[in-house]
Amino acid sequence: MVKNLLVFGFLICLLYSSEFGGVNGFVNDATNGEKLVYVNVVIENTQLGASTDEKGYYFIQKIPEGTYQITFSYIGYETVQKIVNILPGKTLTINVELNPTPIELEKVVVTADRERFEKGVEVSHITFTTQEIKSVPTLFEADLIKSLQLMPGIVSMHDLSNKLYVRGGSPDENLVLLDGIIIYNPTTHLFGLFSTFNPDAMSMAELYAGGFPAKYGDRLSAVLDITTKEGNSKRYQGEVGAGLITTKFLIEGPIPKGSLLFSGRRTYFDALVWSYSHIFNKDVSLPYYFYDGVAKINYNPSLDNRFTFTGFGGADILSFTEGLSTSSEKISLSWGNRGISGRWRRVFNPQIYGEMLGVCSNFFTHFWYENFTDTTQNIKLIEEITSISAKADFTYLLNENHTTEFGIQEENLKMEQSWEVVEGLFGPPLQYSNLIGIYLQDKWVLMPPIFYLQLGIRGLYYNQGNRLIYNPRLGLKYRYGENLAFNFSAGKYSQFLITLNSQESYFSIFDFWRPIDKTHSPPVSYHLIGGIERWFGEDANFTFETYYKKYYNLLIPKEEDIFFSTPTESLKVGTGYATGIDLFFKKRFKDISGWISYSFAWTRRNVDDESYYPRYDRRHNINITLGSIIPNLVPILKGGRIDLHWYLGSGLPYADMIARYQYYFFSDNQETPYEWEREWHYLSGPRDFYRLPVSHCLDIHYEKGMKFFGLAGNWYLDIINLYARKNIAFYIYELYDENGDPSEIPRKVGYSILPIPVPSFGINIKF
Repeated sequence: MVKNLLVFGFLICLLYSSEFGGVNGFVNDATNGEKLVYVNVVIENTQLGASTDEKGYYFIQKIPEGTYQITFSYIGYETVQKIVNILPGKTLTINVELNPTPIELEKVVVTADRERFEKGVEVSHITFTTQEIKSVPTLFEADLIKSLQLMPGIVSMHDLSNKLYVRGGSPDENLVLLDGIIIYNPTTHLFGLFSTFNPDAMSMAELYAGGFPAKYGDRLSAVLDITTKEGNSKRYQGEVGAGLITTKFLIEGPIPKGSLLFSGRRTYFDALVWSYSHIFNKDVSLPYYFYDGVAKINYNPSLDNRFTFTGFGGADILSFTEGLSTSSEKISLSWGNRGISGRWRRVFNPQIYGEMLGVCSNFFTHFWYENFTDTTQNIKLIEEITSISAKADFTYLLNENHTTEFGIQEENLKMEQSWEVVEGLFGPPLQYSNLIGIYLQDKWVLMPPIFYLQLGIRGLYYNQGNRLIYNPRLGLKYRYGENLAFNFSAGKYSQFLITLNSQESYFSIFDFWRPIDKTHSPPVSYHLIGGIERWFGEDANFTFETYYKKYYNLLIPKEEDIFFSTPTESLKVGTGYATGIDLFFKKRFKDISGWISYSFAWTRRNVDDESYYPRYDRRHNINITLGSIIPNLVPILKGGRIDLHWYLGSGLPYADMIARYQYYFFSDNQETPYEWEREWHYLSGPRDFYRLPVSHCLDIHYEKGMKFFGLAGNWYLDIINLYARKNIAFYIYELYDENGDPSEIPRKVGYSILPIPVPSFGINIKF
């Protein structure tokens, strides 16, 4: 199939006219080799020009014969001009590197946002850079997921929740990619408090909160596509850092015809405790740590070819021993993500370029119980999901107003469950599934620069039940004047992988994934999104979006299986919907920037004869973020940057008791065999019918540059929950009063996960 697509692309390119010439190439940052998106490329004294796309690629065609000056310009970078001689039927390749100017990085971000507004057909699209992630106050250290939770349409379950609930969708409805590697459980570190992504190694994170284009699929709600840094191709450099619980490093630099990058992170408290125990001869230990790392190599054998290899791995390790050293038991639990990807980017013709991608993704959960005195009691449990996929994507630039994208993907999934005891290895048979997807997407500028149309379709074949499914996509954009645009998107989305454990749990370490079997129909969602985007000059923009999502064939665990579920056959089939309004306003001044986001949303699920709001249904959600450079008038803090974040959210649903009674039973206690005993029994109300109180919180982040033995660096201080707000996360009925004495009537007590201010700090050194 891939071969046929290549032949088709070459045949199309034969139609390219020989009466004119052209110019193409890539634009990169001169200091580190990173691609630059939406760079303006203009042929002076003509109407011809183009912008670089998401790969940093540009192509200008139908240039009459002659000598021209080409200008490459991008805010935040020096303008570069080239003199070229265009010949008929020839395309000249010019790769350009731009040097940054002292203008702030935020100006570059503004430029990219503005270019997407003018030339993209995108809705519900959020982009985060490393610098933006680091400016958000978080517990312990900067975290991508915590930053995304500040955006409209995204809800967190509680103060420490690190899962993405996007517009009424559960976290398992999100496709998470890291350089093409599927990350099945992105928030596994420290029992769900940390995501697996080190911001230092990231170049860009893009979240499609809905209406994502045809090149993405196989999830119902959202796509989080993370691209790691290319690695500095000009010089070797690095960065080391230490936070409250983790240390991390990053090294990048050039290799012949390419670049490399290595990044790693690990908690260090267990090592400190181990050192303390050996130095002072104390029998103490900390049985938990986590780590993650990324390695990336780029190799460019020619101007038209680029090979990229990425490896990723991360795990949480929990291991402890009970009993005496001569007769003890050991329990070990490890879980994590790992994967590798290989990418070949090829410019086949100035009008068509493509990327071929091979990926292996894995999530594992391993549990060991060892009895050193009686090995017959040893148990080993293994659960792993492994995906091997191949993908080919092509972009065909017909002209400056018409672009076609098409591609094919095949994914083979293996699900393994087993447990090993002295008698042997047991477990259900390995589960296999195969998914083939092919897509076509066309983007036309029908009335430049007023009306844009994007049509797409994704065809899917799933071998479980021999299912053939078509998912159409539609995108429209109408620009009314220079600074106002109306957007619309519609699409159908399918999912072939589900989780057995409930996504409504307040706490969960990892997910148990299963492929859809023959007995169930794949879950389906339909997206309808309409929006308005308004710019006020170059430094402020406002976005209004309304959406409606309809769900069918949802597979939902039983209410009593809120933490874990029995096999797939026990899942209930349901429907649902999510609807709401998202508002976002962002403003930038010289030394001050910030944004306000507000969401009004409804999420509903229907299972059997029951209709309920899931536990992540938050009606109102407000986030206000403000950042500023401290002026020189302020002593000590001057020259640093301070960022404030305040949020307010209406209460989430929860299940409560509507009545209670005392149950009497005859005692089997030998001391009082003829006395009656009693215990409280409760009658539950409707599923998640009640609401928790309103929650709100203020967080602060301060960062300032410093010198450390002549090396540049910075230190930072975060304080979470600055004014000690006790946000209720759940209720428990206590049988004792506040003094610890037995109570005649159970007492309803609310618990807050983070009831006091929590500071954290760290330093980063660059070399």
